Amino acid sequence: MVHIDDSQVEEIKYIISQSMNGLHVLFDNDTIKKFLNNSDSEDEIFDERKSRDTEKLVERFMSTPTITGKKILFQGLNDSEKALLIKTYFSIVENNILNSRRLVN
Repeated sequence: MVHIDDSQVEEIKYIISQSMNGLHVLFDNDTIKKFLNNSDSEDEIFDERKSRDTEKLVERFMSTPTITGKKILFQGLNDSEKALLIKTYFSIVENNILNSRRLVN
């Protein structure tokens, strides 16, 4: 389970809500296209062998104190880590969209 400091919760809610509305404050469109279009399989983010690495990466990313800090951290990742982080991030956004629609219905 990813542990995020309480002080980061509001910022993360803001970032996810912006993405749910199509405004991706963490990633530019070219980066999103590069890593989502170049995806081998979404299943790899749920691969048991990679789950621990994914969890650590997401925890490190989300616990970084500012949006600018998150962008800097992302730029320092290798392409494999970037792809994994973007796929995981958009999976979280998608789940939030689906959950919000369930609440409306």
